[in-house]
Amino acid sequence: MTFPLTGLAYLILFLSLGFLVFRFFQYWKQKKDTTAKLFLLLSISLSLFALVRVISVMFFVNSIQVLAKSVILVSFFESLSAAVVAYLIIHLKFPKISPWVGFVIILVFGLTITAFTFNVQYHPTVGEKGVVDWGFPSSGVSVIYPISRLLIILTTFFPLIIIMFQQFLRSEDAAVKKRSLGLSLVLSLGTMLGFIDFILNNILGLEAAIYRDYTTIITGCLIFLIVFLTQKPITAKTI
Repeated sequence: MTFPLTGLAYLILFLSLGFLVFRFFQYWKQKKDTTAKLFLLLSISLSLFALVRVISVMFFVNSIQVLAKSVILVSFFESLSAAVVAYLIIHLKFPKISPWVGFVIILVFGLTITAFTFNVQYHPTVGEKGVVDWGFPSSGVSVIYPISRLLIILTTFFPLIIIMFQQFLRSEDAAVKKRSLGLSLVLSLGTMLGFIDFILNNILGLEAAIYRDYTTIITGCLIFLIVFLTQKPITAKTI
């Protein structure tokens, strides 16, 4: 049985993120604190994003309508992930501000983008090796739409990457330094995938779907390796 390349790519990514969910579940079981719970929720929402891609491509690759509608679910989980990150950032860096402020603002912005997704006429195509091009229209839709989807990721995930990297630089605990660096790398890799998908494919129209799939496979393997090496349960300190 031959699997679609796009489905295989997102399956590898899903399994890697699933391993991250397992690690964060272990942290939460150990610590039972808000930070551990937020990282667990973030990893779950990211895994659900990948799972939607896996199911839609693996089981409905011949249904253009299902592939097109799956973009709506993907947009929703992107928004949910970004909202959790916004909550997490305020929780970590701005304790005098209610984290729900960031969560609600980003979620409303994300849901507005998701609602707009209903009106975007995606026309997915399946090429050789089962490579799925999600079919963002090359005309008739403002580039503001894909830029908005990318912006909601960059304005949340990029600051969290900086926070994790700063923690890596400042912490004197070797285990915490390792975990912080690992998280910053995992988040950076995820943001890179968003750049490839939105900028190269949707905005520049370079038809980079097959390169996106190969990049996703490599990224998924790297995420698994990074999580395995850096995200091991500890008991002394939290993130």
